[in-house]
Order: sequence, then C-alpha cells, then structure tokens
Amino acid sequence: MWEHIFSQAEEGQTLRQISTGAGMPTWEHMRASLRASPALASRYARARVLAAEAFEDRLLQEVHSINGEDTAAMRLRIDTLKWIMSKRAPARYGEKAGNEPQPDPTTQPDGRPRTIRRVIVDPAARGARGA
Repeated sequence: MWEHIFSQAEEGQTLRQISTGAGMPTWEHMRASLRASPALASRYARARVLAAEAFEDRLLQEVHSINGEDTAAMRLRIDTLKWIMSKRAPARYGEKAGNEPQPDPTTQPDGRPRTIRRVIVDPAARGARGA
C-alpha cells in the first residue's frame, strides 16, 4: 500500500487526492502514520522532492506548447523559465534584492568598530574668527 502511495506522491498527487482512490486509507490515517513513523515520513519527503521535479517537467511541457506571436504568452514562457532557473540555482539566478545581508552601521567595512567623533562648535567663537 505505501509503495503505491509514494508512487502517486512522486507524480504530484497530494495525500488527500490519493486517499480518494479505491482501497486507499483515509487522509487522516495516512497523516497519522507519517507522524508516527520517521521512516515513512522520510520516504514521503523524498517522494515530495520527486513530485517537485514532476511539476517542473509538466510546467516546462506546458510552456513549450505555447505557439504564436502572442506577446503575453511569450512573456509567460520567459517568466516561467526564469522562475525555474531561480529555483534550480538560487545563488546564481535567484532574487538579489533583499537577500544580501545589510552592512552593520556600528562597524567599518574591515570589521573594526566605528568610532564617533563629536565636535561642538561655539557660534560666538566662530563669528569672532570670521570677523
């Protein structure tokens, strides 16, 4: 039974969808079994990783089936491919904005503590020098 469940999960079906099949346990029973067994949970997690690859494959098939000169369709195709690239190689193709750590305002670029110099200007003395 679990081999069949894992096989369907690898194809992208959810536990709720699988539970509707003939002879399948209920969704609640499958979830309880996964919680109770680390071995089953580990195999299910691997099946979900393979499901992501199945979804990617399906997405690519759909995107490559877009024909014609429709600008919106071509934009969708390009955006989809860029999204897949950002997930496959996030360090190279992922979003850059907001992902880099911000510099610490209390340290200098070389890591030394930043010192603050306080200068108090006496306007009366300044006026005397300038006059």
